[in-house]
Amino acid sequence: MTSTGEPPRLTQEGRLLLEERARRLEEETIPALVEAIEEEDDEMAPRLEQDLALRELEQLKYVLATAGNVYDIPEDPGIVQIGDRVTIRLDDGEEVRHLIVDPAEAGLDTIRISSDSPLATGILGHGVGEVVTIEAPSGPYTATIIESARAGD
Repeated sequence: MTSTGEPPRLTQEGRLLLEERARRLEEETIPALVEAIEEEDDEMAPRLEQDLALRELEQLKYVLATAGNVYDIPEDPGIVQIGDRVTIRLDDGEEVRHLIVDPAEAGLDTIRISSDSPLATGILGHGVGEVVTIEAPSGPYTATIIESARAGD
């Protein structure tokens, strides 16, 4: 669930990647850990890993069962929204590109950032051309929104 208490909204690609992660946990990782526990004299380490894998699988199944589609949110091309690919220019001139997603799929690759992250929080609701202040743990910085567009399914 998102920090707002609403069910997560996933991109189509994010849903597929999370489904694949759940499948790998269920069919490969957890059975391998069960086998390791049965073979080990000191089964504590594999048992802890198995517990973590089981919790992750349970969480993934819940997210997948309750999640909506991010693209069901009406698009507003004038502002940055969850599900948008954005390009921003940082203070030092570097341009970076991100896909703003629900926290449930943020860790799937390096382009996705959580809608709860300082960067996403700073640019959500703002428009192209705006200079925004990002309140990061290391201190505030400014960024210019260069481009924003709804990512395709």
